[in-house]
Amino acid sequence: MKNIINGFKEWYSGLSGKKHHVEFITAVLTVPVLLTVIIVNLSNLNQQKNAAKKQPETEKTTPIQIIITGGEKQSVKDEVPTPRVTQPENNLSTTPVACIKEVGTVSILSPRENEVVVKDPVCITIAMESNYCSVVRSYRLDDGSWSDFSEKNICLYNLTNGNKILQLKLRSTASSDEVTLQRSFIYQGNSEPTSDPKATSSAGLL
Repeated sequence: MKNIINGFKEWYSGLSGKKHHVEFITAVLTVPVLLTVIIVNLSNLNQQKNAAKKQPETEKTTPIQIIITGGEKQSVKDEVPTPRVTQPENNLSTTPVACIKEVGTVSILSPRENEVVVKDPVCITIAMESNYCSVVRSYRLDDGSWSDFSEKNICLYNLTNGNKILQLKLRSTASSDEVTLQRSFIYQGNSEPTSDPKATSSAGLL
């Protein structure tokens, strides 16, 4: 036992002179360890980068807002509301076109000039333009007195046979514009005049 202890003391005392050799060997052995640690760390970093690249990009999602109404949850997308475009409704009622405040072009269609008329009563037919305002009528027969203006149609009852001269005034209801027409015709009716229960004279307005 003493021999072993003495041998160890001798070996240890011999190390003091060779200390710089031991430090050199220790330093040389430390370098591989450090290199190994560095390589392992670099490998881990590369693996983490590759894993991050392989992960699919997360889709951009619109945030969800939870609204609680009446005890129930309702998910509503927090989106900017789209403005509503209101289409104008088709207005079936059209604005009436203003009439022309004149009599316009008028003419007597019936009876025609110098026409022989046999029917009783003799009703006067007038042609007018539709874009003009309405008119009122006044007439006189064979230089008689003028009738009052009225919108009613003119019919002549119980005429005597012979040549007749009819004068007709048309006046616009929207202005003082007035037109006078004249028509000559021949009446050859029945010998017995036809009575009209509504007529109080030989001429009238319908």
